[in-house]
Amino acid sequence: MNSASILGINLVDGVKRRHLFAYFIAVLISSGYAGAMSILQPGLLQVIGIGYQDQAQLTGMLGALQETIFIIMLGIYGVYADRIGRRYVYTFGLLTTAIGFALYGTAESVAELVAYRVIVAFGSGAMVGMMVTVIADYSKNETRGKANGLQGVVATFGAFIPPILATLPNQFVNSGYTEAAAQQATFAIAGSMGVVGAVVAFFGLSKVAGTVIQARKESLAKQLKLGAIEAKNPKVALSYGAAFISRGDLAVTGAFMGLWLVQFGTKNMQMSPSQAMNELAVPAILMVVLGALIGSVVMGYFSDKVTRVRAVSVASGLAAIIYSAMYLVSDPTQPWVLGLLLVMGIAEISAFVSSQALVGESAPQKRRGAVIGFFGVAGAVGILVATAGGGALFANYGPSTPFVVFGALNFIVFIWSCFVNSSEQEQTEQRPTQQVSQGE
Repeated sequence: MNSASILGINLVDGVKRRHLFAYFIAVLISSGYAGAMSILQPGLLQVIGIGYQDQAQLTGMLGALQETIFIIMLGIYGVYADRIGRRYVYTFGLLTTAIGFALYGTAESVAELVAYRVIVAFGSGAMVGMMVTVIADYSKNETRGKANGLQGVVATFGAFIPPILATLPNQFVNSGYTEAAAQQATFAIAGSMGVVGAVVAFFGLSKVAGTVIQARKESLAKQLKLGAIEAKNPKVALSYGAAFISRGDLAVTGAFMGLWLVQFGTKNMQMSPSQAMNELAVPAILMVVLGALIGSVVMGYFSDKVTRVRAVSVASGLAAIIYSAMYLVSDPTQPWVLGLLLVMGIAEISAFVSSQALVGESAPQKRRGAVIGFFGVAGAVGILVATAGGGALFANYGPSTPFVVFGALNFIVFIWSCFVNSSEQEQTEQRPTQQVSQGE
């Protein structure tokens, strides 16, 4: 029997410390990709020559396209991960995402942006799905909160990668590159990360953990159906709602904070696209990332000290307050906005970590890949709403509007989680009474 543990995380049978370390390297790169498109794309849109009014709409449309593919593919990736193993799906995801990013920087038209974003979407769906699934496989339930918290810490360090990448175009321009060539070089470097991650995932992840042999005997349609049926469990259903809102939070911040700052810098401060990215967008995103680093540690610990449902309540309640407060922002370059973004980072990663811990606890082992696939679908719908709807809100009603709308949606999840938590407490209180009655 394998009873390995590391950093307070108890590993399941068949998982060794080296497998967990390989997974964390893959997470570092995966989370780097998760935010890279949002911070790099505004500069590319400027270089291609997309008009200011069209940039938000195009950002939303491209994000919606990606999330539509997510919705279609995540459940399928989850089922195949149960059939053939997580490492094959994760490797495919990282490698495909790498190819999409390398091509994206060469785009010269909207049609090319769409084509290359489709490649990124197919890769990212597999990559993000396995990022959530593997940690649920590797950790025992009693330390799953810590495991997701540590994953959040690693993912937060990965979130430092996009701001670093965003400084490269300005450096390349200062070295004599054209703005277009600087974008191409930056996206090529981003693409190379995925190749490294794919090699690590293929050779480093466990060949056994997470593969459900019995699932091979069932049709794909049946596995998807059985995964959907698990939503009858109130905690699973809540985890889907928490996934929707937490991924939407991340998407709103990632897609529109950088765009807001780049547009503000080029329109109101006479900056070049690369300069606005370097001097305005990068510090803001770094502040969000710093908050996420703090939040991932705190929420990982907190999730193991209280019920996973209560952790979702705390996270969604905090996010409701902070995202709604963006209504007060008219000039995103004001110093106090950085403080608000710090707390926003804490809120959004807390929602992310708590939702993962909840679905990891609630999903039955033999359906974990399919259930977490649906969890990913719910998250993808959240990102779809955030990007497509947020793009229209940004363009027509002001840059703060997408944030305010998601503040209201966070409040709805907060109320929902309070009801589930109340129901869970009632059931816990009834069990001792029932046991006494049976004893009599």
